[in-house]
Amino acid sequence: MVRQSVLFLLFFLILQPAVSYSQEKFSQEDILMLQEKELTKDEINSYLPLILELFNESSYEKIIEVSPYLIENAQRLEEQALAARLRSALGNAFIQVDNIHGAEELFTKGLEERRQASDTFGMVSAYINLGNTFFEQEPQRAIEYFEKSLELSQEVADNTVAYFVAYNNLAELYVTINKPDRAQPYLNKAKDLLELHDFNGRKQNFESTVYYVQGAIHLLQDKPREAITAIKKSMEIGGEKQDDNYKINNYKNLMQAYESLGMYREINEVRKVYDALVEKRYESNKIKQEKNATSRFNLNKYKQELRASKLENDLAAQTAQKNNLLLKTTLAIGAILLILIGSLLYGRSKRNKLLQNLRAKNRQYLEAKKRSQKLASSNTKFLSTISHELRTPLYGIIGLSSVFLEDPALKSHNDDLKSLKFSADYLLALVNDILSLNKYGSKEGERLQMSNFSLDRLIHHIGQNLEFINKKNNNSFHSIIDPEIPNTLYGDKTKISQVLMNLMSNASKFTEDGSITIKATLKKQVGKVNSILFEVKDTGQGIPEEEQANIFNEFAQAENLTTQDGTGLGLPIVNKILKILGSKLSLESSPNKGSNFYFEIDLETGSEEHVEAPFEISGYDKLKEKKILIVDDNKINQVVTKKVLEQYGIKNNTASNGLEAVSMVQENTYDFILMDINMPVMNGIDASVAIREFNTTTPIIALTATNYNNQSNELGKHGIDDSILKPYKTEKLLALLLHHLS
Repeated sequence: MVRQSVLFLLFFLILQPAVSYSQEKFSQEDILMLQEKELTKDEINSYLPLILELFNESSYEKIIEVSPYLIENAQRLEEQALAARLRSALGNAFIQVDNIHGAEELFTKGLEERRQASDTFGMVSAYINLGNTFFEQEPQRAIEYFEKSLELSQEVADNTVAYFVAYNNLAELYVTINKPDRAQPYLNKAKDLLELHDFNGRKQNFESTVYYVQGAIHLLQDKPREAITAIKKSMEIGGEKQDDNYKINNYKNLMQAYESLGMYREINEVRKVYDALVEKRYESNKIKQEKNATSRFNLNKYKQELRASKLENDLAAQTAQKNNLLLKTTLAIGAILLILIGSLLYGRSKRNKLLQNLRAKNRQYLEAKKRSQKLASSNTKFLSTISHELRTPLYGIIGLSSVFLEDPALKSHNDDLKSLKFSADYLLALVNDILSLNKYGSKEGERLQMSNFSLDRLIHHIGQNLEFINKKNNNSFHSIIDPEIPNTLYGDKTKISQVLMNLMSNASKFTEDGSITIKATLKKQVGKVNSILFEVKDTGQGIPEEEQANIFNEFAQAENLTTQDGTGLGLPIVNKILKILGSKLSLESSPNKGSNFYFEIDLETGSEEHVEAPFEISGYDKLKEKKILIVDDNKINQVVTKKVLEQYGIKNNTASNGLEAVSMVQENTYDFILMDINMPVMNGIDASVAIREFNTTTPIIALTATNYNNQSNELGKHGIDDSILKPYKTEKLLALLLHHLS
């Protein structure tokens, strides 16, 4: 959903002049009147409150329909500032119907007009509008526009409102990209301005928004108590009139702060209000989407009418020329007039036919779009279902084969069991590849998850994961990391790890009796930003030049590699991820000499004190005699988990559904609860909520085959302390238990 800029709307309202006119909703008669009547300045001004009301009601189609006529009248009166304000409303309506290109074009043109007219205030407004245009899609670009508005605001006499909007939006943008330390100075400046201006009686709205951003900053800085104070202040000031989007985010942030402090009872109380608001917004969004569909149709109609208007203007100019000739000779006038009438009739007929065809095409487009959205939704649901159904039996296969490999009585079958586990791991990788391909095509998948990490540790871990296949293919593995690269980096560790894992996995699969080398080189360092070149080289078969372009297509492989295992998904996934990270993959390869895949990305220097500590598997004896409740409706999964735990002397009981688990926790004492999510009778989420009503201390770890978009938030708000995705490595489960034990 496109972000409606509350601050923009208030900014628009504060700047409009006070008028005594009162307008009803635009009827068809009103619109026809606008097309024919020449309006005065006061009459144009009287429409501004109504346009703002239409914006609040999401009636963007009406704004798109009437604004061009109001703008035309303002330009006729040479009221350029008024025309610019109306263009702002029209451009923001374009944003709401997903026509970002149209909004950018309109605001950019307005900016150039204001620059030529030396209207500094108009330029400030245009930069703010451009910042709002790219607030969701391109935060960094939006930041640049808001900073330009700040520079120009120094030259405006009454600049308090413009300064406040820019400061607050910059703070909110830096929160969006997870940079609280950059956000705080801007928010402090916005707070200072609250003391200097009454904002036309709307100071309460601005102050509520400031405290909302402050709460989000404290949350990112791991200051939950300060976050709670700021959030409650925002909600108290905003009251019932607070925008629903800010209200929902306030409740969401409040639950996260409570979770950090272990205040689970408060989470449950807040969650009820939060769920009701989310449901309300869902219903509101359905209505808004219906209106947006109408708005998009009217947008296309508006563009067609512009073309028709241009054609009519051209014809009118031709008519004027012909009329001049009429003064010279009566005979020539008659002949030209007859030709012109014929041309006009033919042109009108042709134009009407063209408009009818365009309207029909628009209807077909809307119907096709609805079908496409329905198909995309079904595809996502299918992938989620098939993921869970495949992960559950794979958990049994991988888990039992891992247990059997540790059984001394089955040493003679080690090779067979390794082959079985390798095949199951390969199938799991295929499932993950298909899900990744779908994930990185969505808006959620494009979101960056920034953290501090050690590059050396990351590459070492990937090398360990590929140890089996490298031994199988008799390959040696080497890593070369430039000593100039900082020990700790700041970036999306998960996406970088998946890129390197896919490239190194491909190199290992398609190389035999050779070597695999990963090399990281510091190319440039500007301040805290490090440009690092990553190269993954192998001495394998290589790829012919004519095949190199084809291997980047989904499900495609080079012809000379088809005898090897592979899904044809690894490189397309890598390309999608690198596009999100602002880079692209390049290749150098020769047949029988090997390949070199390389890319360059920018990573900031990180903070060592914030690096996530690696799992240290030691002191298994601490888990002996501990008692765990395994909650899972799948009997094979129960057996696998029991055998894994019993190898380390851990006692356990099993429950087949959530209701049974709640009863057993009431009657027994457990050190841990391993909770499946999807179960009959009562699912794992409802069971966790029920357990937390009488037991707030026993760690609940979700042992699930379902991969959530935001695992910690989705499960944590229901009282679940941690999660691990099936199939999992035994070491990771044990590390998780030791972590919660300490």
